[in-house]
Amino acid sequence: MRLHVLLLGMATLASACAVPVAGTSPSTAAPSASPTPEIAGDIVSRTNAERAAHGLFGLTRSEALMRAAQIHAEQMAAQLTMSHELPEARYPTLSTRLAAVGYKMLASAENIAEGYSSAASVVAGWMSSTGHRENILSTRYAEMGAGMAIGRNGRRFYAQVFGRPR
Repeated sequence: MRLHVLLLGMATLASACAVPVAGTSPSTAAPSASPTPEIAGDIVSRTNAERAAHGLFGLTRSEALMRAAQIHAEQMAAQLTMSHELPEARYPTLSTRLAAVGYKMLASAENIAEGYSSAASVVAGWMSSTGHRENILSTRYAEMGAGMAIGRNGRRFYAQVFGRPR
């Protein structure tokens, strides 16, 4: 299972990357299974539960950020590649995905993951990683969205997007 984190705000960009899994290669084929909205909603709920456990306010579920996250999960699943930037994709960066859904932000961040079997396991994985945990527990964001898609190889790809609108 792999995780990635990306922060994007004003002119700040930071990322933490994991070692790629051997044997994966990009593809432009479509995912083999449709998105599972229940899993995305469960990720939002579990993320807010983690925030509450740390004395923080919950993040509002943003339909625009849900769409941006789902776009990226589907793009990663189609290419069988976990990355914040997918040069061959229609929306290759977080900025292009946010623009595609009409989200004007003051600050944003993105967590991605691959290979986890459930919302509970991916949120637990993110909470075990310093950069992902910082995104989840940050007070810089007011809203969030999540998405999941399954690649033709059966692997699950996850995206979680945080934002503070203008």
